[in-house]
Amino acid sequence: MNNSLSVVIIANNASLRIGEVIGAARRVSDDIIVLDSGSEDDTVDIATDLGARVVHQAWLGYSATKNLGNELAANNLILSLDSDEVLSEQLIESILKEDFRSDTIYSLDRANYFCGRRIRFCHWYPDWIPRIFDRRKAHWKGEFVHEKLNFHPSSPVKKLKGKLIHYSYESYAQRVKKVKNYALLSARDKFRKGKRTNWFWIIVSPFFKFWITFLIHLGILDGWNGLRIAWTDAVGAWYKHRILYDLQRDLTPACCK
Repeated sequence: MNNSLSVVIIANNASLRIGEVIGAARRVSDDIIVLDSGSEDDTVDIATDLGARVVHQAWLGYSATKNLGNELAANNLILSLDSDEVLSEQLIESILKEDFRSDTIYSLDRANYFCGRRIRFCHWYPDWIPRIFDRRKAHWKGEFVHEKLNFHPSSPVKKLKGKLIHYSYESYAQRVKKVKNYALLSARDKFRKGKRTNWFWIIVSPFFKFWITFLIHLGILDGWNGLRIAWTDAVGAWYKHRILYDLQRDLTPACCK
């Protein structure tokens, strides 16, 4: 166990995987913080039973919530996880063996799963993401969407061996629900930044999005799941532009309710 490492997890209604996530994280750290944003299932009970420090926190957006968790950690070295990301055996071994440096950002190889099947194309892989860092050297940046770890360009980035297993979506319905919610957040974010759309983009953008995912990013090689991911990408593009169009006209978006 690395006693200099804290694990920060954001969660909401994550009872299906949170036990597995914390169980694996427990093998690399004894300081695990779960920021729960109003779960109505057994997430809090499971996390508490497994020894995590549960902090009840209203949702602030991805970046702000994660940054708050970093501040609450006992250590400066942070491993940031979502509530559906599980450390693989090889990745656990890599973390335990690593001599971490405060000036280095550590990137993890995320393997994304959709409906129980690993996705190898569809712009979902390769998916190297910076997730271990010194909180004094890096922080999450962004508003309600598109959170990104911000660190100095000169900081070395080291890739660790092993997979971060990401159970992105357990069902097609879950994917559709999240795509709609993300479209709503993204449209509001664009509206606040002064961006606008029109009927041309409402109609055309879903077609572009579908074919980019399915052909350019080789979603076709992921078979049936690749088709469903490309389709929901298109749905998300339509919702985003349609909601933005409603916001421009001072209408309350109704399409995502």
